[in-house]
Amino acid sequence: MLSAGVAFYWHYVGNLLERDVTANIMSAGNEAADSFSRAVAADQRVIDTIAITVQTNYPWTNTEKLERFLHLQVKYNEFENLGIIPLRGKSLQARVTAESESWLREIMMRAMAEDTYVSSRQVSASSGANVLVQAASLHDGMEPIGALFAVVPTDRYKNLLTLSSLGSNGAAFVISRDGQVEVAGRPLSSDNMFDVFGRAQFPKEKPFETVREQIQSGQSTFVRYYLDGQQRFLYGVALPVNNWYLLAVLPTHFIQAQAQRLTWVSLSLVTVILILFGLLMFYMFRLRAYSNQQLFNTAFVDSLTGVDNLNRMSVLFSKRLRELNGAAALVIFDILKFKVINDMLGYERGNQVLQRAADVLHAHLEKGEYMCRSTADNFVLVLSLTDRRTLRTRLTKLVATIRRECTAMDSCIMVDGVFGVYELLEHVPFFIALDRARLALEHAKHLSTGNIQFYDEKDRRRILLEQQLENSMEQALSSGAFTLMLQPKFDFNTREMKGAEALVRWNQGERGLVRPDDFIPLFERNGFILKLDMFILEQVAKVLNKWRQAGKEQVPIAVNFSRLHLNDSRYIPQMSRTVDAYEVPHHLIEVELTESVILNNRELAQNVIRGLHNKGFSVAMDDFGSGYSSLNVLKGLQFDSIKLDKEFLSGSEQNKTAQKVVQGAVDMIKAIGAKIVAEGVETAEQAEFLRQIGCDLAQGYYFSRPLPVAEFEQLLPNVMDLKK
Repeated sequence: MLSAGVAFYWHYVGNLLERDVTANIMSAGNEAADSFSRAVAADQRVIDTIAITVQTNYPWTNTEKLERFLHLQVKYNEFENLGIIPLRGKSLQARVTAESESWLREIMMRAMAEDTYVSSRQVSASSGANVLVQAASLHDGMEPIGALFAVVPTDRYKNLLTLSSLGSNGAAFVISRDGQVEVAGRPLSSDNMFDVFGRAQFPKEKPFETVREQIQSGQSTFVRYYLDGQQRFLYGVALPVNNWYLLAVLPTHFIQAQAQRLTWVSLSLVTVILILFGLLMFYMFRLRAYSNQQLFNTAFVDSLTGVDNLNRMSVLFSKRLRELNGAAALVIFDILKFKVINDMLGYERGNQVLQRAADVLHAHLEKGEYMCRSTADNFVLVLSLTDRRTLRTRLTKLVATIRRECTAMDSCIMVDGVFGVYELLEHVPFFIALDRARLALEHAKHLSTGNIQFYDEKDRRRILLEQQLENSMEQALSSGAFTLMLQPKFDFNTREMKGAEALVRWNQGERGLVRPDDFIPLFERNGFILKLDMFILEQVAKVLNKWRQAGKEQVPIAVNFSRLHLNDSRYIPQMSRTVDAYEVPHHLIEVELTESVILNNRELAQNVIRGLHNKGFSVAMDDFGSGYSSLNVLKGLQFDSIKLDKEFLSGSEQNKTAQKVVQGAVDMIKAIGAKIVAEGVETAEQAEFLRQIGCDLAQGYYFSRPLPVAEFEQLLPNVMDLKK
């Protein structure tokens, strides 16, 4: 069977290689024909260019200068000879050993008759080498004055006919239709290919006479023939030069050698495979038990912490509930700001924190309880449940233990976490219960106090509301449901209105207004905020343009932009195009960036602020004092104004210590040359305190609520009134 297989394979490989080589020799022949034709055409273009120069200098009064020019062209273009054959008189040639005048006259007559001319293969009078003569006619206006000729060695084209893609096994030949060899890729015993083929043996279905007729008629041909005891492939194709023809020849022993080599390699491989097969079968049985265990671990065990993964919990969920008699809660634990740990301490320390957290959670489990690692820094637990109060107390202690036990080594970063809890009071599928626990977890992350949140129907209603908002946001934007509001900014000392902040309101008709707190975070998550921000910017630009046309004073308007814009290279160009479309000076637009946006990527924020300044926009930091690094941020970023967060100012009227902190922050901001805007000013006491410590502008309900554009315009004086 092995021998029969090898014989069959040998035959199969031979046929396959023959088909492959047939395609290759045709491709190589076509490539050689194309290369030769392009080379001849390129030489003719050079000759035509030289002819133009020669014609321009007619009549040739300075023959010495003309001969030097011809000599240089021979050198640069590697011609064997180059010359001018005038209609009357003796020719001018670059080489000392000149071609015969009678021969040149024949060349001139052919060139003048055909405009350009390529001769058949000639023997050079100067070198005795095989050459082609290419010529171009010369004219003075419409009158013929002679011809320019160039003697080109046939060796110039030899490399194009070696069929290099087939190695050293084949060659190509350029012949005339009568079989005369014009250019050869390798030496031949005869100058006529038909004489060579006359000694060859062609197949009965395609004798030599048929092949000759195809060549003479310019048809492509392909045949396998025998010559000198060797089988060869022949492929022919017509050329656009002089009605010539190209023949590509390849010996078939090339295929046989390839097939024989492949067959012996295949036989050796089969032998080796038979030997290895027995060893492999033995080894596979040894690996089977180990592999099954590895597959189990891959499918059901978390490789980092060693605890079960979510797939395993989904399989065992019902069983664990039965063990707890149905009195259980599904709890998701999430490490807060785990990305900060990875970024500041590295992934190795982050992995250590996860491993330690898994150990603490696992040690906390009681009989029948169960846990797994879900994704990243999330762990899922099935805990027994008696009542909410008991479970909340237990989880609070667990949070304290995690803070104490899981702090990253050699670091002051405190590990903290939150819990989302779904009480399994009814039978629901595992992944539905998991989704509800995740909803509670997301709610817990947004709470300013507390680390534990139980799922209730409010979470579900919130999700439904967000879905409704997402379904209607595009239509609302196109229908004008989003409206622009302007909250004025007043000078503390003069009580004059000096600017405004652009705010957005969403009116859902019968449903009433949607609070910004309900839709802004959602739009941040789904990316729609990018469209909404640019919509508000365009509305602001329209309003400023309207004021200019109405003769109203134009005051700067601040526009809030999401953090998502910072990663968009189109942000600043798009801003500029929008503002320029309404002919609004850039200094009237103030870009507000929140402190949290800047802290996420300070280097990126710095580049964006620099780009905004280069375009003439001013930049303000919003919510100063809401984060933990505000003072550090001011060192490296050039803000035009700083907005003090209302929480930062809260209670400072009566608290002397708080007043000193606020006073220090104001002094520091003043020192860097930025304006100070106090937002959320609601009482006269706040306003007076802020005025005394040097704040520039006030924004808040004490001065004015956000106003529709029409009401805000009533605060604007006319430009002519200002001039008076």
